Amino acid sequence: MHRIAHLALILSVALAASTAVAAAPPQAPAAKSAKAKAAAKAEPVTPTAHVVEYAELEDHVGDTIIVETTLDTVRRGKLVRYTNPGLTLQLGPEDGSIELEIPHETVRNVSVVASDAAPAGKDGQDGNSAKKN
Repeated sequence: MHRIAHLALILSVALAASTAVAAAPPQAPAAKSAKAKAAAKAEPVTPTAHVVEYAELEDHVGDTIIVETTLDTVRRGKLVRYTNPGLTLQLGPEDGSIELEIPHETVRNVSVVASDAAPAGKDGQDGNSAKKN
């Protein structure tokens, strides 16, 4: 008899615990906010770019540029070669890592992408002309 009472007590405690868990409010709102925070962190930061004249590209060989063409295409890559008749871009691995030649007459707009680690001045100088010993 003692064992039956003990078993009944264990079952009633287990039943009460499962009822309490089932009655507890779901944690979905907290999970949603955590997912929203993770999605906000996962969004890529778009780098800033500034539009330059075609002739100014001579100073930006080796920089990442964005070229908008009159054929309604947009290409982004490293400027490998600049001439008056056209320019050559090294596209990234997502575009096949190829060199693409773009004729000058098809260029509508050119933007130079600003790098995050750009030096303060030309050739890494910070504008201070004093020598440091």
